[in-house]
Amino acid sequence: MNLFERLQLSMAKRQLRARRAEFYFDLAMSLEDRVPLFSTFKKYEKRARKRDRGMALLYRHILRNAINGSLATALEGVAPTSELMMLDAAQTAGDASVAEGLRFLSGTVEKTERMTAAIKGAVMYPLFLIALFYTILLGFSFYAIPVLESIMPVTEWPASGKALAAVANGVRHYGLLMIGLNVVLFIAFMYSLAHWAGRSRRPFDKRLPYSVYRDYSGAMLIVSLASLMRSGISLRSSLEQAVRYSTPWMRWHVRSILRGISSANAENFGAAFGTGVLNQDLEDRIMDASERRDPVEAFVKIGTGSIDRIATSIEKSSARLNSVMLLLCGVALASMLLGFMATTQQLQSAVQKKTQQTSQRN
Repeated sequence: MNLFERLQLSMAKRQLRARRAEFYFDLAMSLEDRVPLFSTFKKYEKRARKRDRGMALLYRHILRNAINGSLATALEGVAPTSELMMLDAAQTAGDASVAEGLRFLSGTVEKTERMTAAIKGAVMYPLFLIALFYTILLGFSFYAIPVLESIMPVTEWPASGKALAAVANGVRHYGLLMIGLNVVLFIAFMYSLAHWAGRSRRPFDKRLPYSVYRDYSGAMLIVSLASLMRSGISLRSSLEQAVRYSTPWMRWHVRSILRGISSANAENFGAAFGTGVLNQDLEDRIMDASERRDPVEAFVKIGTGSIDRIATSIEKSSARLNSVMLLLCGVALASMLLGFMATTQQLQSAVQKKTQQTSQRN
């Protein structure tokens, strides 16, 4: 496969990932009508040859992997790891279970897209505010402040103006370094979301912005476990399977849950989920479910019904984060304007004073 074909395949994966809810639903209907997946993918590949070469390459790739492995293996790069885990579990129970799992996934994806949109909003809005703040700061530093400096020495400025001049001087001399440092910090933060694991991470997961990632990932874990348990897989086996598809952060929590379940002092599985992987409300629901007559059935109900609640929780967390960022940027901009206005007023007073002195001499 040449470079151009690899690019086409990558773009096709992105397109299919965006509409995978409909894709899962179509596959489920085909299986319910007793049409083998091989025949369905073959038909999709033949149809795509006339419309989109990239999609034809993708369906050919899926066909190859489906023949040599499983549906989960075939959809690697298209579906997230949590969905691959559900597909892998469903396929072990036959086509009927796969059809049911695909239909369940179709509905789940539509709901999780709401959570994803909330997370994107939580990230993009603060980034927009930061970019706007930096743009205004650059304008002050390279255009407004130098004009004032050419008229009046900084030593004669008011305290707020001197502070603004110091910031502007720092931006002019170290602006690129500051931008680079912020980019590095942002990359480090994004990397830490999935890779920073252990007890040292737990206090941060209770606070923004890490709590948004915790809420989303914890909800997806419960949904994944509920899907596996619906297929007849035990909680322990479901957790062991989740380890295979988990990020380092989630893997630490899942292994801690497994140790909690295996503990001789464990009265029920609910206490084992107190690792910090879930928010307090969801953790309480899991604890209550573990104490009921049919804890597995109660767990499945919580998993299938928790997505909308978590989406609402994430939207509230996003709103709080956005409010904090808006307040911080507002205070910073107000301080800049205060320093600028105070300096211009003092400059006007100095000019008027010099004009009066000149008039008196004449």
